[in-house]
Amino acid sequence: MKTALLGLAAAGLFLVGAAATSAPVDCATPVLRSVSPDTRHRLEICRGRLFFAMPGQSGDAPGMAVLRDADGQIEGVVALAMLNAVEGPPRWEADAVALPLVARIAYTSGGATVLGDAFWRLRTWLRAVPRDEEFR
Repeated sequence: MKTALLGLAAAGLFLVGAAATSAPVDCATPVLRSVSPDTRHRLEICRGRLFFAMPGQSGDAPGMAVLRDADGQIEGVVALAMLNAVEGPPRWEADAVALPLVARIAYTSGGATVLGDAFWRLRTWLRAVPRDEEFR
C-alpha cells in the first residue's frame, strides 16, 4: 500500500513538472508563422518557458515547431532546444516543410483529424515528440 502511494505521488510530480515546463502547441503570438504556397498548411514556431536568462539570452528559450493544416489541426510537432536554431524561413516542399538544419515535418497524407490532433497534444505534453537534434 505504501509503495503504491509513493508511486502515485511520484507519477503526480512527474505530470505536474511536465505540464509546467512543456512548451505550448497553442501560442497566441508565435515567433514565426509561415503559410505554405498552396495555403493548405501553416508552420508556427512557439516559444517555451525560460525560467531564468541573462540579458541577451532570450533566444536561448526552448520552443516548438508546430505544423497545422488549413483547419488548424496539428499535423506534426518538433521540439526545439533553442529558438536561435531557426535562422531562416521554412522551405515548403511537395511532401513536407523543412527548417534547414532544424527540422523536417511531413504533411499528413489523408489530412489531419481531431484524433490525430489530440494524439500530438498528448505526445507534446509527455515530451514524446521528435527533437531538433535528430535532424542534424
